[in-house]
Amino acid sequence: MVKRGGHQKLERTPKNIVIDASVVAKWFIPEEDSDKASEIMRKYSDGRIDLYAPDLLIYEVANVLRYRPDVTVETLADSIESLIKLQINLIPPSIEIMSEAAAKARALDLSIYDACYIVIAETLATNLVTADMKLYEKCRNGKIVFFLRSLGKEWCIP
Repeated sequence: MVKRGGHQKLERTPKNIVIDASVVAKWFIPEEDSDKASEIMRKYSDGRIDLYAPDLLIYEVANVLRYRPDVTVETLADSIESLIKLQINLIPPSIEIMSEAAAKARALDLSIYDACYIVIAETLATNLVTADMKLYEKCRNGKIVFFLRSLGKEWCIP
């Protein structure tokens, strides 16, 4: 990773990227950094990258949308349908993932949910992109977690 102009820059964008619910929610809620989150979705839709997440991603995104007063029940349902149709690689729980997530959650003072994203990124030997500043701050020294807002626009796609 290289830091230039206050932006994190991946030397190259990994072919496989783990994304969390804070990034995916920005696909459906126009807010700060939605453009960067949408660029990740476009690259996935174009087949330039593969996206991975624990299968709890669907529930987490639905929960984020549910608590937005401007999101109707119909919009929530349509958004989740669109998300499911994207066919992101969703990883089910396993003994190995949950054991490692429990240890990581305890060590870094994270929720099990957040720890699962990190463990999957480590298992795939790739990066996690998050828009969750608290998660990023707790994990930034591990060099596996990247903050969406800090990513430069110059991701290189193989």
